[in-house]
Amino acid sequence: MRNIYQLFPALAHRAFFFFIIGQTISMLGLWMQRLAMSWLVFRLTQSAFLLSIVEFVSLAPILVLGLVAGAFLEHHDLRKALIVTQALSMIEAAILTFCTFSGIVNYPLLVALSLCLGVIGSFDMTARQSSVSLMVTDQTAVKSAIALNSMAFNISKLVGPSLAGFVIYLFGEGVCFLVSSFTYLPLIFLLAFRVRLRERVGSHAGKNMFGEIVEGLRHVQSEYFLNHIFRLLFVFSIFCMCYSVLFPMFSTVVLGGGSQTLGWLFGAVGAGAFTGGIIVSIYVVPRHIPGTLARTAAVTAVALAVFSFSETLWLSLIAAFFIGFGITTTNVSVNTLCQITSSDDCRSRVLSIYIMLTSGLGPAGELAFGAMADGVGAPVTMLFCAIVIGAAVILFLRHLRAVRHSLAQTLAHM
Repeated sequence: MRNIYQLFPALAHRAFFFFIIGQTISMLGLWMQRLAMSWLVFRLTQSAFLLSIVEFVSLAPILVLGLVAGAFLEHHDLRKALIVTQALSMIEAAILTFCTFSGIVNYPLLVALSLCLGVIGSFDMTARQSSVSLMVTDQTAVKSAIALNSMAFNISKLVGPSLAGFVIYLFGEGVCFLVSSFTYLPLIFLLAFRVRLRERVGSHAGKNMFGEIVEGLRHVQSEYFLNHIFRLLFVFSIFCMCYSVLFPMFSTVVLGGGSQTLGWLFGAVGAGAFTGGIIVSIYVVPRHIPGTLARTAAVTAVALAVFSFSETLWLSLIAAFFIGFGITTTNVSVNTLCQITSSDDCRSRVLSIYIMLTSGLGPAGELAFGAMADGVGAPVTMLFCAIVIGAAVILFLRHLRAVRHSLAQTLAHM
């Protein structure tokens, strides 16, 4: 046990230990629900474009509400906010369950419920990310907590879709939604009775929310390293998530499979993401993160290109593994940098911008890529995304030395 605490020091903190258990269970149900909804939409419509609309409305609210959520949460209790968002998510899953079992489910209803989930998620994701550093009492455990939080997310991403694929095959989508509605209960209980957060430093009394949003944007713009890293993340986030909307088409049209094949593909992404989370937790050093970002974004571009050419399941699974690895190591590295270089009084706002980029822009790209795939096919669409990411990495490398210098100055002042 002592070796585990040395490897992952955040686990020694009781509040974080309970939170990570509840979060893993909650996210397991969410990923089962997401895959079941994707498969249900594709089964009803047989269209990648219509599926991309559902994906878009489930995450697009982050683009509209992300900055508001960051400023709002800095004025409110994060633990209570998480309890509310988890309870609302549970109600949404229960409605999906009822509609599916009763046979009244249809495409417009799925779009509406996805939109509701997106609004809830706008506040839930920012609250989760902002809470992590408040569950540990020393800065040495912050990096470990961020990586473990990502690992919990990706364990769920690994197990959830794979489990959902088999459950859909045996029982149908309704059972996935039913299981999901129960998985929110453990986290709600733990947040209510076991998890406590330390008090945040800084006061927001009398401050205008709009002014705080502008202040957060100016902070990111003034930090040279954050400015250029967020520019890379902007392009990366739009184009790397194309796999989410294209996988159903690959699993049926290209690979000749079904829901089980789709589950394996998403499971391989989750396995790569889990591996990436471990590597970030153990090996990544904050001052080396800019170079790490360039390498991991390049890995993602290569993996997408290989997947686009693959017509065999084993090669597609390997490529999917490295897609998950590249996306997670990139996102977790940026998340770590945001947590470490931000003070308590502006962390939620900085993280809300990070979440807008990583979770809000992807659906906008998916909408375009779904339409593109219906026209030119999934392989060509995915190859196009890989080329754009590669070009963004090359542009980022031109500023790498200056980015490293700016980050080193900030870390030295801290």
